[in-house]
Amino acid sequence: MFWSKKEPAKKPQKSSEEWKAELEEAMNQIRSRGQNFTQPTSPPPINFKAEKQRLIASFVKVEPRFDINKVDRNVLNSLFAWVWRKDEFNVLNLDFDKGLFLYGPLGLGKSMTMLALRQYMNWVKYHYEQKRDDYRLQAWMKSASVLANLYAVDGQPKLIQYADPEVNLVIDEFGREPCPAKYFGTEMNVLQFLLQLRYDHRRSSVTHITTNMKLADIAPKYGAYVADRCLEMFNFIEFKGESFRSSL
Repeated sequence: MFWSKKEPAKKPQKSSEEWKAELEEAMNQIRSRGQNFTQPTSPPPINFKAEKQRLIASFVKVEPRFDINKVDRNVLNSLFAWVWRKDEFNVLNLDFDKGLFLYGPLGLGKSMTMLALRQYMNWVKYHYEQKRDDYRLQAWMKSASVLANLYAVDGQPKLIQYADPEVNLVIDEFGREPCPAKYFGTEMNVLQFLLQLRYDHRRSSVTHITTNMKLADIAPKYGAYVADRCLEMFNFIEFKGESFRSSL
C-alpha cells in the first residue's frame, strides 16, 4: 500500500500593502548598512602644540644634551611647517615640495637636525592616516663619502637605487666626498651624477642635503648645470652662529 502525500497547508496570501511594508523595511535596513559602511569618519584634530613637543623630543633622542635655546626658532618652526604643510608656521617661506639644503659652518647641528627631522617624519607618516600618502616623508640617509665609495667598489649600477623616483634621500656631509671617485680607473664625480638623475624625479621624490660648503662653491665643484638645478630642488636654510658641539 502506498502512503498518499499530505497536502501542505496553504499560507494565507499577503495583501499588497503587507508586501509593500516588508519591502520598505528591507530597503531601510540596506540603506542603514550602506551608510555605516560608506560614511567617512573624520580624523581627530591634530594637536600641533603636542606635535612640536614631539619634534623636540626627536632632537633629544638623537642628542640627549640637546638645548632648545641654542636652536634658531625660525628654522625649527619652518621645518615643522614643511612636514605638515602648514603656512602659519612657515616663517622662512619654504616651498613644501622642495627638499631641504642645510648649510653653514661646522658644529651648528645640521646633521643632528636632519637626523631628528627624519625620525619625526617617520613617526608622523606611521601614526597619521592623512599623512600616509605624503610622498616626501621617510627617507634614506647616506653620507656623500659612502655614496662615492659605493661607486669606487661596485661601479655605477650600485648608485642607481639612490636615484629611484620613489626614494627620498638625505645626503649628509655633501662636498666632503672624494672627488672624483675611481672605479677600475674610470673617474666619476659621483654626487654630480646622482643629483642630475634625482633632478629628473624631483616631482615624485625629494632630496635633502647637509653641508659645510658655501653656495658659491657648488658650481665650481659640481658644474653650472647642477648648481642651476639645485635652485629648483632645494630650500636653502643657512645655519649661523658659533659651534656648540664643545658645549654638548
